[in-house]
Amino acid sequence: MGGSLPRLMKLYDEYADLRDRFEILAFHDATVGSFEELDRKLAPVIERRWKRTLPFPILLDATGATVKRLGIRSFPTHVLVDPAGKVVRGGDKLLEQKLRQARASGTD
Repeated sequence: MGGSLPRLMKLYDEYADLRDRFEILAFHDATVGSFEELDRKLAPVIERRWKRTLPFPILLDATGATVKRLGIRSFPTHVLVDPAGKVVRGGDKLLEQKLRQARASGTD
């Protein structure tokens, strides 16, 4: 875990050619009940920090069940899940390493 959304946005753009091999999903905490509310809440952050909307899907976890199951304790955070559905520790640095390897080898 660890890292930042701007770094993940950069990885998402930089490795667009490998999007068939990975996906980044952003979970928002249960304090937001709708996408309209999320848009209002994120507007100042987009304007001041990101300068753009997130390029990957944002999922709302209204019950908190997914966040709990993944062991997320604070926001922002991210979790790397392998193709078998297992949580992999190492976060964005491990993701970047795997993507570099995949690009270099032309395989997963």
